[in-house]
Amino acid sequence: MEILSTGVKGLDLLMDGGYPKGKSILVTGPPGSGKTILEIHFLHRSCQEGKKCILVLTRELTEDILTQARSLNLNLEPFLENGQLSIRNIFEDKINKLKSVSKFGKGLCAVDADILEYLSSMSSEVDVVIIDNIGVMAIHHDIREFADEFSSISIILLKNGCTSLFIMDEDSYELTHKLTGYMVFGLIRLITQENFSSGKTKQYLYIEKMRNTPVPVKYSLFDITSQGIRVISGIGQKSLDK
Repeated sequence: MEILSTGVKGLDLLMDGGYPKGKSILVTGPPGSGKTILEIHFLHRSCQEGKKCILVLTRELTEDILTQARSLNLNLEPFLENGQLSIRNIFEDKINKLKSVSKFGKGLCAVDADILEYLSSMSSEVDVVIIDNIGVMAIHHDIREFADEFSSISIILLKNGCTSLFIMDEDSYELTHKLTGYMVFGLIRLITQENFSSGKTKQYLYIEKMRNTPVPVKYSLFDITSQGIRVISGIGQKSLDK
């Protein structure tokens, strides 16, 4: 199976090289756990390697992502300029459309962007697609509708041969009864553990699932540094629970 580097050396080592090509990976975790940084690493490395990439944003501002990437020395703007990277911001599109139609009394439902429609029309040359945050769909749909829509998105990307990274906040993941975890090829959970006595927070990543790939059954400690994510070491479940 062909592998695409995650852009994080330590994570590549844990996953026998990186993300399986053409498969879907879910990354979930609480706010501030490093989900967006993980996507930036993957985008930057994929673009460096000449792949055509799409980033679909449903909550974040485009400029915030680009600013964060620059701060990590993982600048994405050159790839935007040469057309190798495309960013479709559903959130910003929605706000701009709202401004233009609000005077006529129309609401959000009249201008709601359709991720499915956008992905269906994308070029067959696209190699990598990242959707941040897929959890926004859980707000507007019941569990069955959410599962159907997520499945449809996954099938479109699978048929197109895209390596897909779905970012999902922990609350939405729990709200949808962890359905997405069963529907993807791989699942990475980011975890924060606070020690109130010391005032320090530790961060772990756990590769809960990666089909056809040998992965360690342990939590790996990592830091978020000025250069992004740095995997430090792995520990067992019992150690994390202490």
